[in-house]
Amino acid sequence: MNKKLLIAAVGAALVAGPMMAAQAAPTVYGSFHMSLDRYDVDSSATVTTERGLVNSNSSRFGIKGDEDLGGGLKSIYQVEGGVFAADDGTSGFGNTLRNTYLGFTSSSWGTVKLGRHDTPIKDLGRAIDQFNEQIGDARNITGNGGTFDARVNNMLRYDSADFGGIRFALLYNTPEARNTQTISTTASTASSPSTGTSTGTLADNVRTMSGNVTFTQGPLYVGLGYEKQMYPSSAKKDATDMRLVGKYSMGDLILSALYETMSDLAGTSGADRKAWGLGAGFKMANNTLKLQYYTTDKVGAQTTENGGNIMALGVDHSFSKTTVAYFNYATASNDGGTTAFNVSSSNGGHGTTNVPTVGKAGGDGKAYSFGTIIKF
Repeated sequence: MNKKLLIAAVGAALVAGPMMAAQAAPTVYGSFHMSLDRYDVDSSATVTTERGLVNSNSSRFGIKGDEDLGGGLKSIYQVEGGVFAADDGTSGFGNTLRNTYLGFTSSSWGTVKLGRHDTPIKDLGRAIDQFNEQIGDARNITGNGGTFDARVNNMLRYDSADFGGIRFALLYNTPEARNTQTISTTASTASSPSTGTSTGTLADNVRTMSGNVTFTQGPLYVGLGYEKQMYPSSAKKDATDMRLVGKYSMGDLILSALYETMSDLAGTSGADRKAWGLGAGFKMANNTLKLQYYTTDKVGAQTTENGGNIMALGVDHSFSKTTVAYFNYATASNDGGTTAFNVSSSNGGHGTTNVPTVGKAGGDGKAYSFGTIIKF
């Protein structure tokens, strides 16, 4: 009897072996990012708040994998979440899933994903930001405080194959009427620009269409993106953003730039604004010196000046391919009619509610940050 069971088990293993080989073992990955920050912010007309914080900055954990279906086709999946915040023991950044999806991919025709994902226009900004998820993150300025730097639910996304360095991506998210979805930004009004907090909502019946086209050739990277947020009410306009980015490497010097023009923000006709920024990085052995400047103008034809800018400089030191330490300094300035802009927000990678906010119209904020990033 035991011999029969052994023969059956061996036979089952021989049959299942090729099937198991086709499905690759899941890959566990993540990023552990901690920083010690010192803030100095105009928290009111008469008070300046100075505060030191230990922050967990978009620390994340994920599982992904694929299965070879034959003929160059693979099924793919990914589950990624901000599942831990080592600074205060909470359940994570925003307490939400990050890019999480299932789909199919082929080297000949591209990749289709279904689930929750960053928009293609957000991808462009992340590709060139010298201070991604750190003090001085460009999202403190771009996308009207992050409205156009979102991660959306209920989405279908297509990423093309590589056509001689040219790629394109398209995303559409379907509405769930009468509900709301949590996204990475806070919707803003024309008179009160968003500060881009991670706990905001955008009505599910607002549909999003987003796309980009990128070109990569040697040291050159160029991208053009367009996004439309469509409101169901006939009283509202479709909010749009067109974004152009570029990055060029000249040996150890890396230059980057962004320009975007946004129209009819929050569906309000004439609520338009522009933003632009420049950045640079210079590599010296295991160190990279970096700086960037981003600015945005006032909204539309308003008489109140409600723009702002941010400047950041810092140095990264790479201990290895997976471990980096950095020291940054950033300063933000608001025009006389707003308090919207700061050196750090949850949208800019700092998942904490304790960052002091600007409470003085025309006020400033500045911060020093020493951080470490370990990827696995």
